[in-house]
Amino acid sequence: MSDDLTRKLPGDEEPIAPQDDDKIGLLVVGVQSLSVNLESLSTAVQEMKARLEALEETVTKRSLETRPIWERALAEIAATRAELGETRAELGETRAELKSEIASVRAELSQTRADLRVEMRDGFRKLGLKIELLNEDSLTLRADQRQLERRVEALESKSP
Repeated sequence: MSDDLTRKLPGDEEPIAPQDDDKIGLLVVGVQSLSVNLESLSTAVQEMKARLEALEETVTKRSLETRPIWERALAEIAATRAELGETRAELGETRAELKSEIASVRAELSQTRADLRVEMRDGFRKLGLKIELLNEDSLTLRADQRQLERRVEALESKSP
């Protein structure tokens, strides 16, 4: 070691600039450097811890704020599903009723068509007969009229 008494001792505020042959000085400087690094690392860890705690608090607050909304949304979804199931059941019943009514209406329409065909056939037969009678009457009247005209002509020719 050197006999220089004016030299700074380890632990002073200014780091010691060791000589290459001063191994203890090198160790002291290394330990001081590690100490500074450890303190800065400790400060960084404390800052990260504070930020993490603030983040956890924010997440907790938001989860408490959104939980009722989420639960309400889930309840509404469940209610909507139940209503949808009821609506489907009602539609199924209505569909079955409509099918039954349609079948009934079709049967009634088929019967009405058959009845109408029979009625129209009878009506057309009667109409044909009436036209035939009108034709015969018309011809008879014309024949009678012609006969009367001939008689009138014959009488007119006999008179002076």
